[in-house]
Amino acid sequence: MKPANQTFRRETKGSRPRARAGKRILARPISPGPERDTLQLRVYRALACGLKIGMFTPGEAVTLRTLATRLGTSAMPVREAVGRLIAERALILLPNRSVIVPWMSRARFTELSHARAMLEGIVAEAACSGATPALLGRLSEINNAIKRCIDEDDLQGALSHNTAFHFTLYQSADKPVILPLIEMLWLQAGPFLALSLSMPGMSWSARHHQALLAALRGRDAPAARRAIEGDIEETTGLLLKRAIFEDEPIAIGADSALHVVSSR
Repeated sequence: MKPANQTFRRETKGSRPRARAGKRILARPISPGPERDTLQLRVYRALACGLKIGMFTPGEAVTLRTLATRLGTSAMPVREAVGRLIAERALILLPNRSVIVPWMSRARFTELSHARAMLEGIVAEAACSGATPALLGRLSEINNAIKRCIDEDDLQGALSHNTAFHFTLYQSADKPVILPLIEMLWLQAGPFLALSLSMPGMSWSARHHQALLAALRGRDAPAARRAIEGDIEETTGLLLKRAIFEDEPIAIGADSALHVVSSR
């Protein structure tokens, strides 16, 4: 068993980031949802989840046909979901009409991280005053799942549960304006975070979750905010020191989003 401060560690044996070996799942098949939950929305959510937890890597090309096959649906809802993700800057459209997951520059990652710390800190603080025993129980359950995945060296599983942990908290805060902004930031940062944390010599810890749970139990809103900010800042500092960034990332423009929706 690993110590209480659960951490991923990998041996250093190269300088280039690579996806982990083995067949990587692009996206899970779409399951039927509630009557008001449209197919387009379910496709979008599946792709968004994949971006957040590392099912896609920076620079990876994605095709409508491949995604439709993986999701078990037609190309139309995939096209619409991809167009929305381009508008949210989670994907980019190249001049040759290929769609790829964007690379990450140091400056862009720093800005994304600062924005995340600010917005997520605000929402964690707001969630603290209304934290219920049911919420605390659910967060503790998810955090234990993160620890199990870390023990098993299952990075993608840990990242999936980490996403659930954060958004279970944020959705309880009743902040309908800020929450979509946080989701968009996670979409943009997710592929880079997952790939970088899987690099040789990299480590990752979810130790700040315990401080957050303690703050929620004590209804200590400033402490809850500090715990979330510390969680983000620790990972950001690690990656700024160890991750590999692109010197000249592909520019992302709003006109690309309009182009893919209207012409594909």
